[in-house]
Amino acid sequence: MSTKRYRKSIGPALAQLMVLCAGYFISQDASSAQQAPEPQQNMPADHSVPGNSMPPGYTELSVDPAIRQRIGVTLGRATRTPLTMTIRTVGIVRPDETKLAHIHLKTEGWVERLFVSFTGQQVKAGEAMLAIYSPAFFAAQRELLSAARSAQSNLGGMTDQQLVLEAARRRLELWDVPADAIKALEATGRPGTSLVLRSPISGTVLEKKVFQGQYTMPQNELFVVADLSTVWVQGKVFEYELPHVQIGMAVTVALPSSPTQQYTGKVVFIDPVVDEMTRSVQVRVELPNPDGRLKPGMFSQILISHAMGSGLTVPVSAVIRTGERNITFRAVADDRFLPVQVKISPLRFEDRFQILEGLEDGDMVATSANFLIDSESQLLAGGGGMAGMPGMDDGSKANENKPAARPQDVKGMSMPNRPTADDHSTMKHDRP
Repeated sequence: MSTKRYRKSIGPALAQLMVLCAGYFISQDASSAQQAPEPQQNMPADHSVPGNSMPPGYTELSVDPAIRQRIGVTLGRATRTPLTMTIRTVGIVRPDETKLAHIHLKTEGWVERLFVSFTGQQVKAGEAMLAIYSPAFFAAQRELLSAARSAQSNLGGMTDQQLVLEAARRRLELWDVPADAIKALEATGRPGTSLVLRSPISGTVLEKKVFQGQYTMPQNELFVVADLSTVWVQGKVFEYELPHVQIGMAVTVALPSSPTQQYTGKVVFIDPVVDEMTRSVQVRVELPNPDGRLKPGMFSQILISHAMGSGLTVPVSAVIRTGERNITFRAVADDRFLPVQVKISPLRFEDRFQILEGLEDGDMVATSANFLIDSESQLLAGGGGMAGMPGMDDGSKANENKPAARPQDVKGMSMPNRPTADDHSTMKHDRP
């Protein structure tokens, strides 16, 4: 294409564009002059606003029913409901320490035979766990037999020989030798070579720390046996939850392995010291475990419920917590919402907040899409917002009967179709 013909084709288009731009700015000035902002009307006093004042930075707004349905606005009712404080925390199953036995020998010797061969084995009270050869035990038996022979020669009363005999018997008793074994020793006169260690309680062997042939001393722990007919579940509650936890309170415990089954126990201990790192306190729950399903080390969920009477509540989703204030949007008509600053309890009751101030029983509040309503209310209060959009306005007369803007219109100005940079349909090409 030659330069002269190009200039002839582009010149009229540029002139038309300049005329259109001038008309646009002129219409802008006229529109601004005609739509002077009206003075803001005073909101009527409302019972739901603390101090009869609008929360700062907010304004009442209207949402068209069609827009409400499109953005998913739903309503909930402020109503008086029973207040039950439910504390949920994670717990771990532990053995009942009052039914735990740490087993030691009271003399020294070599393990000759083990009757408990693995951890987890069930034992009964008095059941043999191991036998040791102990030179000290053998010497104590011979001392008893010698004292018994000396005492028989002096039957006239309490003599030194009889005192020695009683001391020898007492030594064997302190070594946990059964009374019938001592009588059998005196009757036969033959000392045994092995001392048998027996379990003091019935339960489960949690730890086995001995092997056959080992030389053991009194300070060596050989076994740990636990009676698991009752167990403890230990969890932690936060410092602010402590007033709602009391000793003797009924507690429900559930296991991840069987979530449909729940166990009922009671709080038996509250730690007197607060963990300074987590600001929490350990709580101990006692549970019956007759079938042995609760095993030490299991994770569990502890539910502590505390009834606190009744109060005015709303769904949690109805309250927008900004950090400085708590805002709800009360429905004052079918399409109008009033921002209300409310005071809520620091406690949460399942999926509801207790309202201490700001609403009354029966008030309807937005429970979903309220963040969109919140944003629009703040924008309108600042002079912005989507007041030009259909169905969203601040309720002022300036927006009444205002036609909806079309996507192709800018402030009511119809823009003609113009070729774009990628549109070659109107360009004339010269053939070479």
